[in-house]
Amino acid sequence: MAAGTVAVTWGPRAEPLTPCAVVGLGEAAAALGRRLLEAAPEGLLAVAGDDLLLLSGPEDALPWVDGLVWLGRDPEAAELLMPTTLQPSAPAALVQRALLDRFGADGGPWAVLPAEGRVVACATLRPLEPERLTRWLASRGRP
Repeated sequence: MAAGTVAVTWGPRAEPLTPCAVVGLGEAAAALGRRLLEAAPEGLLAVAGDDLLLLSGPEDALPWVDGLVWLGRDPEAAELLMPTTLQPSAPAALVQRALLDRFGADGGPWAVLPAEGRVVACATLRPLEPERLTRWLASRGRP
């Protein structure tokens, strides 16, 4: 018997997850970076990519910027950060297992961004540093 694939779709979650991270893509990432330079709350961890800025921390410390995706942890899939208002069509534990099998546990936790079709490794989350943030914004041509 050959292993097959199952398409996972995402629909509304009956009870939203408690936010523990936010992610901005494109202009939302740049806006988030600029907002953090104005006033960065204590205790945030960050990971950045070419067009992405992800922050992790206490819910009350996460800043709001238009266009962000709020992420939380499903109790059945503690290694995944997923949109707080979306739920996978397959059990979260199975989605987690499939992603860990595909990407490995070393890069986790993993942020799942279904609308963008992306999975982001969060193993490199580090304390937010204004100097690094300034360089990241400048490297994207977004002061």
